[in-house]
Amino acid sequence: MPNERITDRWTVCEKDHVYWGQNGAAGFLFRYVPREGEPRYLLQQRAKSVDSSGTWGIPGGAIREGESPEAAARREVLEEIGLIPAYRISGIEIQDCGGGWKFYIAKADVETQFDAFAVRETDATGWFTKTESGICPCTRNLRYAVHGIKPIMRCASLCRVRQRSRG
Repeated sequence: MPNERITDRWTVCEKDHVYWGQNGAAGFLFRYVPREGEPRYLLQQRAKSVDSSGTWGIPGGAIREGESPEAAARREVLEEIGLIPAYRISGIEIQDCGGGWKFYIAKADVETQFDAFAVRETDATGWFTKTESGICPCTRNLRYAVHGIKPIMRCASLCRVRQRSRG
């Protein structure tokens, strides 16, 4: 969009927390529910070049001026994992820092575990159960969205995952 105003920048909320995205941020939490077994969630490992590098989270990022949270999440998914599958929104979660900055999570069900690729801002992708995602070093947004907890510290365990990259 030629007249699009890019507002991707660091911002400080009313509680002096620093966040990326002047207008908040948004992402997708894709869930696949197999006929047998536990639901699996698509996660991305954040690249070394971005904040919270090495942690696992959902594809997402800053909301641009005039952009809806879902449109921002779709744009970020394309940038970070290369594609958007057919999905059905099962819920929207809004995480508010208490100082006016918000992170919107579109919880989306998919029919298959699609192949996601490590592209811009992503070092790896993988499908995880809740249990498996709990042992990965993960972003605070993911811990709250999947596990319903707000831990103060990062997970310290190491995580094993299939790594895919676009070649």
